[in-house]
Amino acid sequence: MGRTRLLTICVATIWGTMACAADWSMLEPYQQTISRGEFETLLADVYCPSGALTNYLTFTTNSVSVFSTTEKTNPPLFTLRFSSSVSSSNSHPLSLKRIALDPGHIGGAWARMEERFFERGKDRPVQEAELNLMVARLLKVRLERMGAKVFLTKDNFEPVTDKRPEDFQEQAEQEIKASTRFDTFPPLEREAAIADAVRKRAEVLFYRSSEIAARANLLNEKIKPDLTICLHVNAVEWDECNDLVDDNRLVVFVHGNYLASEVKDDDQKLRLLGKILERSHPREMAVAGAIATALAKATKLPPAEYGSTSGSVHAGNTPYVFARNLAANRLVNGPVVFLEPYYQNNRLVYQRIQLGDYEGLRDVNGTPMKSIFREYADAVAEGLSQLIAR
Repeated sequence: MGRTRLLTICVATIWGTMACAADWSMLEPYQQTISRGEFETLLADVYCPSGALTNYLTFTTNSVSVFSTTEKTNPPLFTLRFSSSVSSSNSHPLSLKRIALDPGHIGGAWARMEERFFERGKDRPVQEAELNLMVARLLKVRLERMGAKVFLTKDNFEPVTDKRPEDFQEQAEQEIKASTRFDTFPPLEREAAIADAVRKRAEVLFYRSSEIAARANLLNEKIKPDLTICLHVNAVEWDECNDLVDDNRLVVFVHGNYLASEVKDDDQKLRLLGKILERSHPREMAVAGAIATALAKATKLPPAEYGSTSGSVHAGNTPYVFARNLAANRLVNGPVVFLEPYYQNNRLVYQRIQLGDYEGLRDVNGTPMKSIFREYADAVAEGLSQLIAR
């Protein structure tokens, strides 16, 4: 059927909901394109294993209706008619002619606001956005050599969104003043705390919600890639002495595992159904598995570990791939794979970041190593090489 635009992205809140009403008519082109069995399998195995969404659904033999509340007293938000036949997986082949790279975070003048920045003494400051952009530029060259057409959502340290924190001042004030968090504070302390909380909230609405939504708009409306790869470098909690840590892991995210608290929101219901209907999961898994295998081989990192309350669950046969309802994956149409190798505040990783980018190998604690940026880019390119060659 080809890629259908699911909805116009509006500025999202920190909780992932949207500031304008979802347009459920965007799902109409998917009528009778999926069987009930396929729908229920994807829902139970990938997108809502907890079963929370079923409380908002009413099934018939040939359709499913989605309601805003579990009481189902109002008219349904949408009714999907099922296909009477099971479609072949070949109906949705993996195509990697157009690849978008999304280097995470804004960086530069915004890095401290984003809290994606740290420095130790007179060493080079570490900005995650800079690391991600370095990898994106290197990876773009490698993928283009393989014949892919590659797009970057950003290639500088400026926001993609045209909004700024002050644009969210009024919304932040309303949200903070509606909270009871500071009610027990003495008057002067309460005034100071509210002012600080409003500032922080306006900043979050800018750099997280508005920025992610703007990138999603760019991807969905202009770039329209066959695959989006979100490039990040992970971090872990500092120890009690705020010192570098020994732990260092790798995780790759695909979209899924909507939580009960999330499916209460109608916009998230719409995105969940849209993801089921666009059938992006098999393609995401093919890419995620290939990249995870290549990254694990190159980095020799163990997989990340998440508890039952983390919002992440294992997906597929590799221990490195998890399903999670991340805004970047949710708002972007089509397959999206989110990469988080390395911990920036790991001792060895920090040392390698301090060395910057370089060609060839350098001695790092007695071991010859590539630049960490090239190791990352080369591994992702290796993982995608066979898929691009199809």
